[in-house]
Amino acid sequence: MHARTASDIAPNRHAVHPFDARHGTDTGGYLTPQEVAAGREHDSLNYGYSAIAPSVFREALARWRDTLRDDSKRLSAYTFVDVGAGKGRALLLAAEVPFRKVVGVELNEDLARIARRNVARHSALARPRAKIHVMRADALEFRWPRAPLLVYLYNPFACELVEQLAAKLAAAATPSASGLVDLLYVNPTCADALSRQGKFSLLWTARIEMDERDQQADPYGTTWDRVSAYRLRR
Repeated sequence: MHARTASDIAPNRHAVHPFDARHGTDTGGYLTPQEVAAGREHDSLNYGYSAIAPSVFREALARWRDTLRDDSKRLSAYTFVDVGAGKGRALLLAAEVPFRKVVGVELNEDLARIARRNVARHSALARPRAKIHVMRADALEFRWPRAPLLVYLYNPFACELVEQLAAKLAAAATPSASGLVDLLYVNPTCADALSRQGKFSLLWTARIEMDERDQQADPYGTTWDRVSAYRLRR
């Protein structure tokens, strides 16, 4: 049996997404795990790169906001952190709402550079409502900002790393920390590992349909994503 190629996995990977056509950015496509390897010990556990459909992201964010209590709905208090930010599309979409700040954590130097370039191009044409920072860092060594936090995962790596990440995030959010710590997990293939870790409670899980433009440009040729939201137990 031959190894699956990028063409097998993402036959539509060269399609230009309308988001990029509009903003002059480069956030689309698909990169294999080998292509995003960063010369680190966990390279074999990464799942490659692709970007979230804007329609799915916006709907997932709206559903998450509906879970917030009245006293925690002030998004200007929240930091949005994308773990495995890749080329940065989720960062650009997150900056459409007034988060305190938007942070991308990306280990691959080339992808981090592309993300910074995309941030600059997008900011020149759009009106971002939050400051975006792209950091080249290992997610397991990242120093978490103060709560409240919304941590975003687009199925970036294997379950053992998801479990370690959740443990480190929970340890960083001390009992005295104010505000919520939530996870928004797209294509949650490691949901069982996260549940076993025991620090986060599932808020909801949903199949979210892409709009027509996103379907046409999806690198995998799919029409929906599954998204789950979790909250750190107090």
